Amino acid sequence: MPNPAFALTVAGLTDVGRSRSRNEDDFRVGADGEFAVVCDGMGGHAGGDIASRKAVEVISGILQDHVPSDPITLAKRDDADRTQADPAAMEPAVRLALSVARAAVQQANRIIHDMNLARGFSSGRGMGTTVAGIWQVPGTARMVVFHAGDSRVYRLRDGELRTLTRDHSLYQIWLDNGGRGAAPQRNIIVRALGTGEDVEPEVSAHSLMPDDVVMLCSDGLNGMLPDGVIARILRQEPDPALAAAALVDAANAAGGQDNVTVVVGRFTATA
Repeated sequence: MPNPAFALTVAGLTDVGRSRSRNEDDFRVGADGEFAVVCDGMGGHAGGDIASRKAVEVISGILQDHVPSDPITLAKRDDADRTQADPAAMEPAVRLALSVARAAVQQANRIIHDMNLARGFSSGRGMGTTVAGIWQVPGTARMVVFHAGDSRVYRLRDGELRTLTRDHSLYQIWLDNGGRGAAPQRNIIVRALGTGEDVEPEVSAHSLMPDDVVMLCSDGLNGMLPDGVIARILRQEPDPALAAAALVDAANAAGGQDNVTVVVGRFTATA
């Protein structure tokens, strides 16, 4: 029996927070709810808001222009596809979506890096941005998750919240190595768009079930709210728009020390 198709109802919200004068976050959701992207810009006066806006624009444009079901295009991209699962065991559409998502992030990185060089910044300096995104693969029970940096993707399934991404941060490396010695600052990022000529985003494919809820966020949310509070709000509020607003309000009530951006989506089976 073929996999059922899933529809994604999605809504997002971004807020400057209580401590910052400029919002360097940005986000976009697909017109038909097929994808969502969240970016958290870095660089302050060097243009973090420009970097996040450009990354969202480039990645969304590429995803919007691709319907990942063309086996001819797939064959051309197969050799570049490296995933956390075995690509040979995946549907062709999913394999293609993984490759396209990776290429979209890398294209955004090149454009922002070139913008930095044109403005006189040396490599590693200037503006940059994190990214986290999802892409529901049409006609399948799968979604692609991609990210670089410490913006996150979560999934709520049967009331249990799980992080689908792993922060590219010095703090996460410290945790992975046993957490010995003084902890580094949590906001030191080791992978981002625009700060180098090349970037390798993490991409993965995840199965979907009816009533799965996904949440994308900048660290202005998870830096303010523990996972238990996030899970409670997502469980209590089934409407994605109202859930996103409640999460932003809660982050601001907890201090709002950074820009906060949240996208919430709910999957429902259509076949």
